[in-house]
Amino acid sequence: MKNIALLFVAAVAMLACTPSVPSKYNATGVAPQIRPDYTNVTVPVNIAPLVFEISEKGDDYVTRLSAAGKEFLYAGKEVAPSQEEWGELVAAAVGSEIKAEVFTAINDKWRAFDAFAIKVSPDTIDAYISYRLIPPSYVAYERLSISQRRLSTYEEEDIYNNMLVTAEPLGQCINCHAYKNHKTDNMQFHVRQYKGGTVVVNNGKAVKLNLATDSTLSAGVYPAFNPKYNVIAYSVNKTGQIFHTKHANKVEVQDSASDIILFDVNNLTVTNVANDTTKLEVFPWWSPDGRTLYYCSSHFPKRAPGQSAVDAEVRQYKSIKYSVLRRSYNPETGAFGAVDTVFNAAKMGKSATFPRVSPCGKYLLFAMAEYGCFHIWHQDADLYMMNLETGDYWPLETANSQYAESYHSWNSTGRWILFASRRDDTNYSRLYIAHIGDDGRAEKAFLLPQQSADFYDFFDRSYNVPEFMVEPVQITPQEFAEVVEQDAVTVKYVSPKSKN
Repeated sequence: MKNIALLFVAAVAMLACTPSVPSKYNATGVAPQIRPDYTNVTVPVNIAPLVFEISEKGDDYVTRLSAAGKEFLYAGKEVAPSQEEWGELVAAAVGSEIKAEVFTAINDKWRAFDAFAIKVSPDTIDAYISYRLIPPSYVAYERLSISQRRLSTYEEEDIYNNMLVTAEPLGQCINCHAYKNHKTDNMQFHVRQYKGGTVVVNNGKAVKLNLATDSTLSAGVYPAFNPKYNVIAYSVNKTGQIFHTKHANKVEVQDSASDIILFDVNNLTVTNVANDTTKLEVFPWWSPDGRTLYYCSSHFPKRAPGQSAVDAEVRQYKSIKYSVLRRSYNPETGAFGAVDTVFNAAKMGKSATFPRVSPCGKYLLFAMAEYGCFHIWHQDADLYMMNLETGDYWPLETANSQYAESYHSWNSTGRWILFASRRDDTNYSRLYIAHIGDDGRAEKAFLLPQQSADFYDFFDRSYNVPEFMVEPVQITPQEFAEVVEQDAVTVKYVSPKSKN
């Protein structure tokens, strides 16, 4: 009898904890405030559960998520569907939506908020993303890592961590990870300072290279894998930082010189591509057929007699405005054609950077702000889309915010973009994902989901240079560390070929 009584008490307790939709309530006529804001966003079917917190006042909370006969109830301010529950919901809602209804009670009086939708697209997203996790780089970078995340779960792991190879007081910086065709058997990242070099993975085999030569400005910096041919375009840069004391942009990252080079992976050679001493050239990117190279270019600011390039830029930083250019590429001869201006932002008094051509070749995604090239620190920076067939362009209004948006990338199907934004607290960049329609327009962007709604409140690192991948990196961090420990192989410079 005693055991039966205990089972009865346990059953009653479980029933008491099980949430239920109130039978009586007053309708508020407004949608609930939640954080992160996942109201009316569009998500892929293979995304991790969207966990959010209800910001409305209340003593009790009940939330119902439903789709095509599937229904789950959640008690409390945080709504955290399990992996299994979320899987059922998104599977039922493909091409439709998950309906979210929020009820709150104050002094036992319930109120109902207007339902909101989470639309589920039939367009799947690449399985993985990677990014650099970085504390404010002007303070310290001892905790740098390049990490990868499985998008259908919250699983995250290091690709490489700069603490694996270090020697006090010699620091190490890692940056600029990139992939060929969203696959990881051909990839690269840079190691700066201690044991410096560029780690290039060619068909699964990693080697550390020294890309600097006497005929180029520096070692490779910003990379772009050619999708069809075994070459990588890099900008080479002499970069510095200046700091504002009051301005909201806080930091300016500027080049006192920059060019574009081409690295031949098979022959371990580099060649100058864009080498105009009167211009700054940066951020290369290829067309999907591998036969057109896009990049950004700006004129140097005017210099007084005897004035250094660095001093001129510091004093005239707002005059540096980049436009998007392109040149044809002949893979048979290695020659590049004449320069063609794709988007003349400078003529508009603006600066366009980070050009990324869509996988179908139809659209150009770029960031634009008032000046400069490092838009992740520019609060006015927004994402823009250009139709390369018609020349029309437009801001991605449903993806942008009043704060900085930059460091964007396409997924392998061209249906999703991933980008960094400082909209949440203006200090740290967080990752947002947006669906792109056939017309090149974006739907409302959503914050990369985490296992708790307040994750980003306590996370003190920025997400930097996010990239999509169709598979995880197979080389372990320890294996990469062994490569970093090795001496770098120096590449050879060859003169550029004549134009196409």
